[in-house]
Amino acid sequence: MAASNEINPISIHIPPGLRSLIVPLKQFLVGNKARPKYDMLAVGACIFAPITTDHPKPRILLIQRAATERAFPNLWEVPGGSAEYSDPSILHSVARETFEETGLRLTRLVRQVGDGITFSTRGNKNWIKLSFEIEVAELHGVPIPKAAEGDVSEPVSIKLDPQEHQKHAWVTEDELKQYTATSGPYPSTTEDQYQGILLAFALHDERKGRPEPSDG
Repeated sequence: MAASNEINPISIHIPPGLRSLIVPLKQFLVGNKARPKYDMLAVGACIFAPITTDHPKPRILLIQRAATERAFPNLWEVPGGSAEYSDPSILHSVARETFEETGLRLTRLVRQVGDGITFSTRGNKNWIKLSFEIEVAELHGVPIPKAAEGDVSEPVSIKLDPQEHQKHAWVTEDELKQYTATSGPYPSTTEDQYQGILLAFALHDERKGRPEPSDG
């Protein structure tokens, strides 16, 4: 887990449909009638850049794993990582991982992306990864300076931990669909992760033009 400065206090909007996930990791892993038991949880953050005249199509933030990583070196993924028992809830895990891996501060959980990806690791540990579309203060709040003067391709500055990630990119759905999960300039860690990113695009497009859900 990347070391980081403490996240500045910030208000986070959680829609009614996600409030059942305001539970600590220990409680989540136990499972319930609607959810099986797991050994570990990972979370992912799907962050879309605002639409602009220069970039009229949605772009998602992908980050490239470091060449020195033991698992999936040089492959691309959305920001995220393991939930920790010290996190107040698994939704806090999303905020913490987003900040640690990008320097961006979560302000709104928009929706869950799919039902989760399950996988096993050494030692027969059963994992589930839950991904969420989110909004962040640096992109969806008060306007801040561009990452580079005049660079319209960079909507905001991204702060990577070089021990974990080496590059970032804002990528359109078309750019991903030109290739398979394991080819092209942004090969994904797994086929499931690749399909999850495409689902995030589909749900993001579906959300356009719809009224915001009520908090009631």
